Amino acid sequence: MNPLLLLLLILTLAAIGVFVILRWPDQAFWLTIVLLFDPSGHLSVFLSKEALGGFYYQDFFFFLAFVPLFSPKVSVKPLLHYRPFLLLLGVQILFLLYHVLVFGYWQPAKGWGYVMRYVLVRERMSVFGFLLIIPVFVMARRRLSLLVDILVWTSLIVYILYFVTLLTGVELVPVWQAERYKGTGIMRYSLYSAGLTDMLVPLTFFLIARKVDYRFRKIIIAATVLVIMSVMLSLTKSNYLNLFGLLVGALFLYYRFYKIHITGIVFKLTGFSIILLLLMLQFFPEYPGLVVRQVKDLWLFLSGDAYTSGVVEGRLQNQWPAHLALISQHPWLGTGANFSDYFSLRFDPSDYEVTDLPITGHLAMYGFVGLTIYSLFYFQLWRWLVAGYKEFRSKIRTINEVDLAFYFVVFAWMVKTFFFKPNYLFNELTTGTLHINLYAGILAALLYRQSKI
Repeated sequence: MNPLLLLLLILTLAAIGVFVILRWPDQAFWLTIVLLFDPSGHLSVFLSKEALGGFYYQDFFFFLAFVPLFSPKVSVKPLLHYRPFLLLLGVQILFLLYHVLVFGYWQPAKGWGYVMRYVLVRERMSVFGFLLIIPVFVMARRRLSLLVDILVWTSLIVYILYFVTLLTGVELVPVWQAERYKGTGIMRYSLYSAGLTDMLVPLTFFLIARKVDYRFRKIIIAATVLVIMSVMLSLTKSNYLNLFGLLVGALFLYYRFYKIHITGIVFKLTGFSIILLLLMLQFFPEYPGLVVRQVKDLWLFLSGDAYTSGVVEGRLQNQWPAHLALISQHPWLGTGANFSDYFSLRFDPSDYEVTDLPITGHLAMYGFVGLTIYSLFYFQLWRWLVAGYKEFRSKIRTINEVDLAFYFVVFAWMVKTFFFKPNYLFNELTTGTLHINLYAGILAALLYRQSKI
C-alpha cells in the first residue's frame, strides 16, 4: 500500500474514532480494548508491521484508549489521589528509568537516532505499554458490565467462525495449524490471537456458581464451551495449564468467600466436562485421546523426563545452559540492551531465545538488580490483590455482582499466572506489558469502587 494513502487512511479512521469515543466514551473504550487484544487474529495476521510499513494495529488502538479521558463525561480527578493506582504506576516508572539509565535505552555514543529507531519505534509497546493502566483504571471505575457484554458477543462470533473454518475448510478466521507429533499427521489448531477469552472462564464459573441472572447467560456459557473446546484442540500444554489454573483460582476463591461445600460446584463442573467430551467425540473423535496424551506429556515435562514421543524438552537441554552462562558472567546488571553482543559460539543463536524461558532469559538481560526493580510491580499487584480479598470478603453480602465477578477474574488470572505458569513470569518484558496492566488497572478500579461504598 502507498505510504501516503496508508497515512491518510489511518488519520481518517482516527478522526472518526475520536468523535465516536468522545460521544459514547464507555462503549467505545471497551470495544477499543477488546480490539486492542485482537479477538480473532485478523489484526495480527493481516495488519502486521510488515503489512503496514512499520505501523502496528496496537499503536492505533492504544492511542484511541486514551481519548475517552478527554471526554467531558469522564472525570479523571481521582487519578492523582488514589494510592494503590499511584503505586502500581510508580514502580513501573521506576523500572522505565532503569531501562533508560542502566539497561541502555539511552546510549550517548549511538545518539538520538538509536533512541528513535530502537526505543520509540521498535520497542514502543515493551517500553510504554504499561501506560495502558491509566485509561483502564479511569474507565473501569465507571461501567465494567459493558466489557462483559462486548467480550461475550465477540467471543461467541469469533469461535463460531473458528469451528466453521475447521469443519468446512473455508477460512473465515486465520487459523494456525501444525503437526503435533512428527510423522503422525496429527494436527493441532489455534487462533493466532485469543484476545481476552481468559476472562470468560472465571466469569462463567461465577455466573453458574452464584446463579446470577445475567441477560446473556446462555450466550456466555456457549462462548465459554467453544473457547474450552478450542483449547483442547490446540494440543498445547501451556494452554491446558492456563485453563486449569483459571478454574482452580476461581474455585479456591469461591470456597474462601462463601465457606460452603464445593461438592455441588464440582458436580456441575463434572457434568460440564462430560458434555464437552461428548461434543468433542461427536465432531473431533480422535482428539480426546490426544488430550490425555498431552496431559501425560505435561507431567513428564514437569518431572524432567522424556515425552511420550521419546523427545526430551529442548529448552532444558540447550536454552537453559545458554542463559545460565550469561547470568554467571553478568549477574547484577545483565547484558543490557546489547544482548546479542554477548552470545557465545558454544551455543546456537536460537538457544538465547527468551520467550520460552523468560525468567532466565530476562535475568541474563536485566540482571538481578533490574528484575528486582521490576518485581516491585509484582509485589504491588499481590499486595493490593490481598487487600481486595479482605475488602470483598468483609462486604460479601453488599457488593454488586459485577465488581465481585471481576474480582474473580483478576484473582483467577493471578493464580494462573504465578502458580501454574511461573516459568512465564517476566515474559511481558519482551512481548509487551499491555495484558498485565489491563488486569492491574481493573484491580485498582475495583478497590477504588469499594473505598467509596
